[in-house]
Amino acid sequence: MTLSTGADGGHKYLSTEIEYKGIKRKMTVLFKNKPNERKLEEKSKLTVNGTLMDEGPEQSLMLLDSEIIE
Repeated sequence: MTLSTGADGGHKYLSTEIEYKGIKRKMTVLFKNKPNERKLEEKSKLTVNGTLMDEGPEQSLMLLDSEIIE
């Protein structure tokens, strides 16, 4: 699901659920820059690369500084 932080100046990000280490977890994907955010509207299936942050099973996973791999 693509979400937004606000109006025109806001940022777009992804919210999804994945299986990580055998457990279903929520994940938020934050992008490195606006050009990657704009590509979200063009594609229905994405492959992304970023820095994974895991603060424990009770928290959502975060994929930071993500970029869409073409």
